[in-house]
Amino acid sequence: MRKVKFFGFLAVIFVVILAAIYGGYWKERQEERTDVRGKIIPTVFVHGYKGTTNSFGHMLNRFGYDGHNLIAMRILVASNGKLHVSGGLDNYETNGNSAVQILFEDNRASLSRQTVWLEKAMRYLRESEQVKTINFVGHSMGGLAILSYLENIPIDATYPVPQKFIAIATPFQGINKADYFKLQKDPAAHDLKTGSDALKQLVKQKESIPKNIQVLVIAGDRSESGSDGLVEVSSVFFAKHFFPQGSYQERVVAGPNITHSGLHENAEVDTLVSQFLWNLPDGIESRNDANLETMPNEEK
Repeated sequence: MRKVKFFGFLAVIFVVILAAIYGGYWKERQEERTDVRGKIIPTVFVHGYKGTTNSFGHMLNRFGYDGHNLIAMRILVASNGKLHVSGGLDNYETNGNSAVQILFEDNRASLSRQTVWLEKAMRYLRESEQVKTINFVGHSMGGLAILSYLENIPIDATYPVPQKFIAIATPFQGINKADYFKLQKDPAAHDLKTGSDALKQLVKQKESIPKNIQVLVIAGDRSESGSDGLVEVSSVFFAKHFFPQGSYQERVVAGPNITHSGLHENAEVDTLVSQFLWNLPDGIESRNDANLETMPNEEK
């Protein structure tokens, strides 16, 4: 009986020692994982008015040519504000060029609602993924959502620190095209009109934008018309009034085939984006087998 108790006691001690060793190892691995994730600088892509997965999906496909810049995560923000997250950043431990694609289920929502949704997604990246620094790329209204986000977030550890921001064909001064708004009458379209209250509010709050962010603004000019067919170059370059001169750059992509929605399918835009974000060489090769699919994860 004494032997049984003795060996039982030894077994308990053995289990306790194993648990302590495993616990220490697990804690160390978690600390390493947190440290690594804190060094990752993902680029967050935000689509424009009525945008979908394909709005930036093809560009991300092309950026996947080297096997490093593939999309790591998609965050779908439902109309009720819930986050549906797929993918993760764990496979990008040695590479800061991973991409996070933000999708709004209600892609015709007002700018104020998009701002709240983007804030929630960025807070998730900071708290759940331990992301400390991010870059942004927005097309059209996506650029306005990012600008509004930058004006409204507190400068603290609650959100990732924005490092670079690229706005492609973003109407910072609105869209001045009456025929366009005869068909588009939803909240987003209302905010996109030149002189809208939403755009005026962005100007009023511009002093709240983080001062150290580097900005590249890209406009399209079809056949020297001064417009990409929807947004005027002058409206895109109105962005200069929001950012310090030393941190601001602007570029025009011109040609007879330029279209507003086609700018994120343009090879010259690809080059400008990749050079500004990642210092990649000229030219982005197409790769049709780049994996843009991610496995469903959980609702947040």
